[in-house]
Amino acid sequence: DGAVWPFATSQTLTALANVLRDYKQSFVTNKDYFDAFLTYTRSHRFDGKAHIGEYLDETTGAWHKGRQERSRYYNHSTYADLLITGVIGLSPRANDVVEVRPLLPPEAWNWFCLDGVKYHGRMLTIVWDRDGSRYQLGTGLLVFADGTQIARAESLQLVTGRLP
Repeated sequence: DGAVWPFATSQTLTALANVLRDYKQSFVTNKDYFDAFLTYTRSHRFDGKAHIGEYLDETTGAWHKGRQERSRYYNHSTYADLLITGVIGLSPRANDVVEVRPLLPPEAWNWFCLDGVKYHGRMLTIVWDRDGSRYQLGTGLLVFADGTQIARAESLQLVTGRLP
């Protein structure tokens, strides 16, 4: 019902991630979240270049006022948060436990690496390597703090580890 606002889209995707993490339900899946995230990702283009603006046409996906200065500096869409806490699944906590629960569907990507995330004074690396061939660190989901492995799972699932 009207224009698509990047910040509101980010809020909706954050809420959807919270539903998937915090509530037992059968209406939405990780695939639903990831499909919506990819749609949002694809919208970040204007004139063939990376772009985030104030709002998009809800039917065509074209940026309204794409060349106007006001729209050009509209970068509070929390896109990085959606990738880090949603797709990759790092869930901030107040204690020394690192919790990762990716919302990435198992068939979507063979690998990813989120490296250099400062977390409670430590540096985290989160790796997904389906067959172990990309990073040669082993197969599955691995979490490192300051270079020390603190958690591992064979599949994209909830893992926790304690900071050293």
